[in-house]
Amino acid sequence: MATLRIDLEKCIKAGECYYNHPTLFKVGKDGFPVVLIEKLDTAALREEGQAAADVCPSAAIHYDD
Repeated sequence: MATLRIDLEKCIKAGECYYNHPTLFKVGKDGFPVVLIEKLDTAALREEGQAAADVCPSAAIHYDD
């Protein structure tokens, strides 16, 4: 099962994750993204998780398959 996580030390709060992938992320009170679904158990969620990792400008999103 694929997993999704964010390295908050790398994150620059660009918002690409929660603007483009609101199923997987939301913005936290501190402005950092929060992962809503860590275990990606469907093909659609895995595809979306990989796309989110690919678009992150600071490479803070880690998608592990």
